[in-house]
Amino acid sequence: LFCLLAILIAIYILFSFPRPGVADQGDFDRVMNLSGLELRVEDKNNPDFVRFLDYPVTDYKITAIDKLSFADRLSATSLSYLINLISWLCLALGQDTFKTSYLAFAYIIIYILALSVTIKFLNIKNQPTLIFLLLLSLFVFLDGNYLVWFNSLYGEPMMITTLMLYIAAWVYYIYHRFELHATHKLKIHFLLIFIAAFFFLGSKMQVISALPIIMVMLIGLYWENKVLGPVYRGWLFGLLLAVIVIYPVGLNQINKEISLDTQYNSVFYGILKDSPHPVQDLLDMELSPDMAVEAGKHAYLTKEEYVRYVPHSDITQADFYSQISNLKLIKYYITHPARFINGMAYTARQSFVTATFLGKYPRSYSQTPIREFERFTYWSSLKEHLLPQSLRFLIIIYTLVLAASLILFAKSRADQVIKSRIKLFWAIMFIGWLQFPMPYVGNGEADTAKQLFLFNFIFDIVLVVSVTWCFSKLIDKVNQFEIVP
Repeated sequence: LFCLLAILIAIYILFSFPRPGVADQGDFDRVMNLSGLELRVEDKNNPDFVRFLDYPVTDYKITAIDKLSFADRLSATSLSYLINLISWLCLALGQDTFKTSYLAFAYIIIYILALSVTIKFLNIKNQPTLIFLLLLSLFVFLDGNYLVWFNSLYGEPMMITTLMLYIAAWVYYIYHRFELHATHKLKIHFLLIFIAAFFFLGSKMQVISALPIIMVMLIGLYWENKVLGPVYRGWLFGLLLAVIVIYPVGLNQINKEISLDTQYNSVFYGILKDSPHPVQDLLDMELSPDMAVEAGKHAYLTKEEYVRYVPHSDITQADFYSQISNLKLIKYYITHPARFINGMAYTARQSFVTATFLGKYPRSYSQTPIREFERFTYWSSLKEHLLPQSLRFLIIIYTLVLAASLILFAKSRADQVIKSRIKLFWAIMFIGWLQFPMPYVGNGEADTAKQLFLFNFIFDIVLVVSVTWCFSKLIDKVNQFEIVP
């Protein structure tokens, strides 16, 4: 019933007329280049064709996929893997057009499957709690402002679907390892966790912050199963772990051009923007003080709008890009804690927003770009307008959740199932925490709400788990006082 309701909600959001999507803000080219996609000839030759910002483009021509080098395919984002698979199926059926609705359909299958597996193998015995979790999951995780991204070439849907797949793989493993004690059948469970981790880490560049946490989780997985037999030999584990590490690191190295833009934004549109002492800030970062003339500018303006330091120019390369580094940014914020707190306060004000200003409907439906989206968006609307968008609120919520989980962990020393699930909960929560400072520290005030997409999704996971746990405790208390005739 849950799966049926989830599918019906997804169909209503994504496939009922007019089919919505999300317009390209300039992110699609790097995905298309490594996925064998290009604009259709009729779109290229149409003088009225609008590609960016206002209207979603949902149909693309599949180019000769075989021309892509093997190295390019391996170094592509995990989204490109899925696109290539769909493209091969299209070509096998004699069709050379790729539609993002095919991609949306694949996302729906993965997403609902992962949600279903997660809930099923939590093995909740209390029926009211189970029903409560199912309904809450439909309300929160099937929100229209999450699903509308599925019909696009953005990395956000790949990021949240593969994270949910990663969670499902762990819940599936914990159930079989500690509830059924089926230690002789764990080979497939290991493989599922590694595959899900691989695709999650490769979904977007920003997910690289989760790499240390996932490495710790995988090493812990090996450690608690090292006595199970030769299938878990160290060399095999080391090989799989090397792939997990090398892939996202290589992905970030390949996308250096994007990194240059984020570096520019992090300083000029972050540290220097609204700074009372921009010259001193530059000196503190060992940069030329005359760069202060570009304070408050991001990397996407026209050349005429810059005084001297134009992004990607030779002088900017020599005086800025070659001198700045992530370590310098981190050092700056460590030595200027007040600036860091102000930046986090700004980030908090951008949190809980999963909607976007980009166009949602095709031009054939409306000549005026429609940027609002209101199909099953009750949860995202409630969250955006009712929850306090403040750093203090986030600190209070996470302090309470962490304290409660620590107490529960301490009380469950003998219960490996509960302990393992709490460890998984902590890991996902920590991944979300690391996502929070990244938009501002790494990209200034550019596109903050969009880069908080994963943080918002994980916040929803934390909230759903916490509220469901509170509900289960309430049911237990009610049952204790139930009068039996």
